[in-house]
Formats: sequence, C-alpha cells, structure tokens
Amino acid sequence: MRQLLAFAAMAWLAVAPVAATVAPGTTPGSATGLFGAYDDHNAFARILKGTLPSTRVYEDGEVVAFMNIHPVSPGDLLVIPRQHARNLMDIRPSVLAHLMRVAQRLAKAQATALHPDGIFIRQNSGEVADQTVFHFHVHVTPMYAGMALAKTSYDQPPADPAALARVAAQIRAAMK
Repeated sequence: MRQLLAFAAMAWLAVAPVAATVAPGTTPGSATGLFGAYDDHNAFARILKGTLPSTRVYEDGEVVAFMNIHPVSPGDLLVIPRQHARNLMDIRPSVLAHLMRVAQRLAKAQATALHPDGIFIRQNSGEVADQTVFHFHVHVTPMYAGMALAKTSYDQPPADPAALARVAAQIRAAMK
C-alpha cells in the first residue's frame, strides 16, 4: 500500500504546475527569479514588521516560525529568517544553519504533538521552483499515511485562526 501511495505522489508531482501563483501583496514587477532586489512589502516582511498577523510557534533573535495559513496538511508551518533574504542565494550561511536547527527542533515537536508518519522539509527558490513569497522560508510539513497533501490556492480563504492556534499550542508545548 505504501508503494502505491508513493507512486501516486510521484505521478501527481509529474503533472504539478511548473510555477505557482505569486502571493498577494507582492509588489508588481518585483524580482521573482533567483536574483534581484528584496521586496520589503512581501507577506513575510509584513509579518516580521507586525503589520500582517501570524500564529507564531517559535521565535528568537534570528528566526520566526508560524503556522501556514494555507496548510497542505495539519500542523504545516513555516520558518523564516529575520534577515531580509529573498531565497537560498541571499541567506547568510550562519543564519541558514541556525534556521535548519530550529526546523529540526520544530519537526521533533510536531512528531511528538501530532504523531505524523513523516515530516516533509521543503525550500523553494525562485518562482519557477514554486516559491510564491519572496522571503526565504522553509516548510516543515507533517505527513500522514493515506492522506495526500492538500492543493491550496491564494484564492481560497485562509485556515481558521482558532484551529491554527490550537495546533500551534500543541507544537509549542512539545518543544518544552
């Protein structure tokens, strides 16, 4: 059964679109490839400034982790640097190393709190690679046997904030 699910997932990836829709709020004409100027109006920059709400799970002087408002599975979260970095090309190596240690800690907390069958870590750099918010970020996504990842869209309403807060509290509690 697991082999069949793996094959189905690979088949879905083979027909997945090459690039996703750029996130709302992105400055029109801003760089979406691997190189270019940082857009300080992107959604994650606004979260860091406090002008866009988020359900935070963890934060320190270098990184912030929060629940994905368009989760592809229950417990899906994002880890971003406070540094303005568009993608993998821009992030300082020391910040990247710290961010990945935090991502691992969060994955362990998700495993304890949510009991997934696996954890999917993903980083997309550039619009063609499916990056939709042009601030470096890592997805830490719990995976459950028999449950496909949801196909989300910015056209859909965001997840229920109360539901996100409940899951965030479970993950935070497991980090202690």
